[in-house]
This record gives sequence, structure tokens and C-alpha cells, in this order.
Amino acid sequence: MLKLREAASQDALQIKKLTQRETALHMELADLRQTNKETERLLFKKSPEALSAHAKILPLRNEVIDLQEKVEELQAKMARLEERVTQQEVGLGQLEGELVRKDKLFSQIKEELDSDATGAYDVGFEDAMAQVECVPPRVDLSQTGLTKRIVDA
Repeated sequence: MLKLREAASQDALQIKKLTQRETALHMELADLRQTNKETERLLFKKSPEALSAHAKILPLRNEVIDLQEKVEELQAKMARLEERVTQQEVGLGQLEGELVRKDKLFSQIKEELDSDATGAYDVGFEDAMAQVECVPPRVDLSQTGLTKRIVDA
């Protein structure tokens, strides 16, 4: 009988421990349920905020994509314009070279024309002097010249 009492006492002790463990588990389960309810409440509370933020972000993201496309277009256009500027600069350099060449040619032609005009003037003056000498043979023309003028004659 003593063994029965000891066994019953141990069983009672185990029942008590199991009951305590069951109570602790019930309390832990209640805490988890409370935490779960709070988590769900926060989730539902934050959900509209998250949707609102997403609704604000989406148009901004689209705007950023549009702006990136515009930047790419403008960069391509700028590259084409830079290429045209380079071509224009090359063409301008060629035109400047041509202008210098033509300016030298113009100066040479001008000098030749000046020289020809001076020579023709000299020849014309000499011819006029020869004609004057032929008309009255004794006229002294020694004081005449290309650069001299008759004043108060």
C-alpha cells in the first residue's frame, strides 16, 4: 500500500505539474493571440498608408522614367549637334583657308593692275609729249612731267 500511496502521490505531483504547465501554455497562447490581434490591427492600419504611399510613388516613378527617356533623347540630339558643329568648324577652317588664298590672289592681281595702270599712264603721257613736240618743234618741254600740274596758265 505504501507503494500505492507513493505512486498516487507521484501521480498527483505530476498532475499538478501538468496542470501548471497547461495553465502556463494557456497564458502563453492568450499572449500569442493578443500579439496576433495587435499585429493584424497594425497591418490593417498600415495597409491604407502603404497603399497611399504606393499610389503617390507610382506616378513619380513613371515621371522619372519619362524624364530619363527625355534625357536620353536630349543627349542623342546633343551628340548630333556636336557632330554638326565639328563639321561646321572643319568647313569654316576650309573657307578661311580659301579666303586667305583668294585674298593673296586679289592682292597680287591688284598690284599687277596698279603696275599696268601706272605703265599705261606713263606710256600715254610720253605719247602726248611726243605729239606736242611734233606740232611746234622748238617748244621746250623739259619742265613737264607726270606729276606736275599747270596752275594759273
